[in-house]
Amino acid sequence: MDRIKAVQLTKSMLEQHGLNDYKVRIDPNESKFGAIHYEFPYKLVVLNGLYVDVHGEPEILDTIKHEIAHAIVGNKHGHDDVWKAKARELGTHTGPCAAVPQHILDAIRSGHLVEVTYEPESVKTIVEETILKPKYQVTRLQDLCTTCGKVAKEKFSFETLNRETGNTEKWTTLECFHIIKKVLPRGTPFETLVSNGWKAEIASCKHTWGDGIEIPKTQCTKCEEFKLYAFQDKSCRFGEAGLTTQKGILFAHEMGLGKTVIALAIIKYLSDDLTPTLYTVKSKTRFQWLKEIMRWIGPSHLGQIINSSRDTLLPGLKSYIISYDLLRKFDRSKIEALGIKCVVLDECQQIKNVDSGRTQQVRKIVGNPNCKVIGLSGTPWKNRGEELFPILNMIAPQKFYSQQHFLTNWVDYYFHGNIRKQGGIRRIPQFKEYTKDLILRYEFDEVMEDAPAVKRMKLSVQLDEIAMEQYDDATSDFVDWYNQHLIDGTEDKVGGIELLAQMARMRHIVGLAKIAATVEYCDEFYENTNKSIVIFTEHLDVMYHLKEELKKLFKDKPDVHVDTLSAQQTDQENNVVSSKFNSDGRRWFVVASTKACGEGIDGLQKGCDAILHERQWNPQNEDQAAPGRFKRIGQKSPSINVTCVEADETIDLDLSSIIEQKRKWFHDLHNKGEVVKWDEGAIAQELANRIVARFKKKGKSVKNKNIKKLASKNSPVNTMEMEL
Repeated sequence: MDRIKAVQLTKSMLEQHGLNDYKVRIDPNESKFGAIHYEFPYKLVVLNGLYVDVHGEPEILDTIKHEIAHAIVGNKHGHDDVWKAKARELGTHTGPCAAVPQHILDAIRSGHLVEVTYEPESVKTIVEETILKPKYQVTRLQDLCTTCGKVAKEKFSFETLNRETGNTEKWTTLECFHIIKKVLPRGTPFETLVSNGWKAEIASCKHTWGDGIEIPKTQCTKCEEFKLYAFQDKSCRFGEAGLTTQKGILFAHEMGLGKTVIALAIIKYLSDDLTPTLYTVKSKTRFQWLKEIMRWIGPSHLGQIINSSRDTLLPGLKSYIISYDLLRKFDRSKIEALGIKCVVLDECQQIKNVDSGRTQQVRKIVGNPNCKVIGLSGTPWKNRGEELFPILNMIAPQKFYSQQHFLTNWVDYYFHGNIRKQGGIRRIPQFKEYTKDLILRYEFDEVMEDAPAVKRMKLSVQLDEIAMEQYDDATSDFVDWYNQHLIDGTEDKVGGIELLAQMARMRHIVGLAKIAATVEYCDEFYENTNKSIVIFTEHLDVMYHLKEELKKLFKDKPDVHVDTLSAQQTDQENNVVSSKFNSDGRRWFVVASTKACGEGIDGLQKGCDAILHERQWNPQNEDQAAPGRFKRIGQKSPSINVTCVEADETIDLDLSSIIEQKRKWFHDLHNKGEVVKWDEGAIAQELANRIVARFKKKGKSVKNKNIKKLASKNSPVNTMEMEL
């Protein structure tokens, strides 16, 4: 059963029994099949998402009835006789709540087929009760060894040139010690692909390519169309070889290097093997993908954009475009009926959570042995190394056949205090060697001549007295909240999302308080340059106020246009803004949502200056916006200048160190060039100033009622750290 249907069924049964005050949640991390919460924070029925994924309607219905029986009799009865009587009345089993075994959870998370059967047994006690004993049958979906029939787990592989045939052959030795040989293709003319080349007038053009100075070397001086860069041609050949010898490949090129074009070129020349193709993309990029399909591979690949779960899919097309969010709730049988041969996963970090319904739906579609996978993402993982597993498992199930095996062998861990946390990828040289046939990454500096350097600068801001008092109060409330968890001994149970939510007020206050400083910086920027600039924000009201203040500032300057890029605008509106930013003769001051501009918005390569007014927790989200929107093909500036506005003595300073640590983890695995670092001397000075400021504000300690309690419990918390 799918998760959406399970939720609908639960809600229907709750209404049937008058339990309208209960909510329903799907939680893949719930340890049992189901659970009930009677009061705090609200009445709730929880179903294990992974359990729902592999069980049929009768079993799910039985679990729902089990939990509804609990809800009807109340929390005082547990599994006693009162509850058992109600369970029998509802027609459900009367045994205790069962849990999914860990090895079965790993099998589900690793994309294997799990079949469940039950052997009901009657156990005679004081009253007769039924205990359901599930039996699991796991079928691994990796290729099987054609010699012995065992799961084909790869041990090692190598490539060699057959001098008699001239073909390159890949030889793979399996753990069962049998060998698989596959011949790599050669001679596909990717270098002949030209944008709009399907048009007669472009096909007949005797192209003369640019000199690389005024006109790019890949642009024709006559028809003004484009061909592939050399690195894009190499990428296509890498992809062709990978799709011949394995299930899929991942292009992890840095933002702005044309991963879309590379995927389309492969599909054009391998059309018989890869179409029909399902393009799974972010919602706001659907029409952009359709435009690129038309531009590069022509009307024969013109496809259907799927807009709602009610859409009828037109058979016989070569392209179908659907968003991740819609795919999660779409009737999978409709897609399976199309005979999809290839799934393109654009921004494949969208399936980083192996337990999510979105990931499970994608996994089931690509689980067809005849379906190939092309992953695209400049940031295939963002926070933790485990986020790489879903895409690697889909493109190479022979190598990455178990999530637990991946965590044990490839993911790094570290201690933050006494808490063990997950970091990035460990044994990086070995990991790169192990995935060299699966993942290809090019960096902008590596493949583009005279690539612009990224210059990061800081604009330090001192909050005014009123803003600082508000910030102090917000910080005091946060410290009080967190110290209570320390007293209760529950700090380990506080999740990251909850922490972010508690700190949101501090960030919001700082974002609003910095507006005047950013506007003043824009005024100086206007006076001292003749360029445009983009200001990235997090909060909607911060964006709105910045826009209004900039309009007031430039109201008498007709050469300046102020606009926004945000999730509140339609995709078409955002792309009109970005297009005019690149072509309009005026100077543009654009206030943009960092997340909305991080992925899917057309490049802003005519500009080279950005302000990060509000920082992100994740460096990849920041980098996709700035420098990502500027560091693209067509950028002519020698440098991209990113200014971070940071408020002294606030959360801004802590964010810098967190962001740079995460940026280093990602760089260590994927990048080849130098790590872009902050000025370490400036960081040290910032931290020193903060420490001095704390000591100076002796009379301004936080309003925390729990300091004495903490001291009485010999808490390791340093009260000095609680001073602002």
